[in-house]
Amino acid sequence: MGEKYNWSAWRRITQEANCNGPAIYRIRLCDDSGNPISIQRFFGSDDDGLLCIGKTTNMERRRKNFKRGLEKGVGHSEANFLHILEKHTSLLAKYRTRQYEYSYCRVRESELDALEEKSIKKYVKEFGEPPPLNSNIPSRDGRW
Repeated sequence: MGEKYNWSAWRRITQEANCNGPAIYRIRLCDDSGNPISIQRFFGSDDDGLLCIGKTTNMERRRKNFKRGLEKGVGHSEANFLHILEKHTSLLAKYRTRQYEYSYCRVRESELDALEEKSIKKYVKEFGEPPPLNSNIPSRDGRW
């Protein structure tokens, strides 16, 4: 996803964001070396391994909620779902050395909705479906 946004470097979900303000973010699946794990999608392979794209008014709080959701199943909705997948599917067996990383782009709060929607729609155009942990495609009204 080569948007013209100023994305942070990828960080493990356990590393602080150093951003308490609004941001759009991406979370990906990686191996222990930090290399993204390719995910097969409808129109091809997502070599960046993106699991979700989202928005937040406080990036550090969102990162903490995601981490708690992964660990306890209570926190961030996508992480809660990932927690369920880790407990009740073959995810852990398939990706024994997996880790989760995030990257974010600081934006004005007034831009959050539009930039999240634009990022998810760009992904859908490229891969034919939203990232695996995103629950829906925003604004399916034909305005693409």
